[in-house]
Amino acid sequence: MNTPPQAHPALPQTARVLAGLLLLSGVTHLAQLAVYQHEANMLGAAAFGAVYVAIGVAVLGRRPAALHLAAVLPTIGGLLGIYRFFFLHTNPFSVWHVALDLIIVPLTVTLLARRRTEPSGALSGATAGP
Repeated sequence: MNTPPQAHPALPQTARVLAGLLLLSGVTHLAQLAVYQHEANMLGAAAFGAVYVAIGVAVLGRRPAALHLAAVLPTIGGLLGIYRFFFLHTNPFSVWHVALDLIIVPLTVTLLARRRTEPSGALSGATAGP
């Protein structure tokens, strides 16, 4: 029995904004390598950037764990960014990334809360699929 694939409803605007901010943060984390070379703290920041890109793509792909990762990892990254700014390498990227994390985390928590209270879920199908 062949059933046609069901199209997902459009991704909510809040989730698209979240994904865009994660992708932006990821790209700018990686861009630090070009600006500041390959210092140890830059490699750690770049690794976080790669993870942020993956999470942003996962949000766009409606992956079930994406929102949980988008809440936890930017919280950790923001705290590490503050530490890095004050104790390792004072630079404008650290301020930029902490500012983005201060937007990303509450936005994610809002989506997680919405997913718990709405029957369809905040990502309209976030619990379905691989």
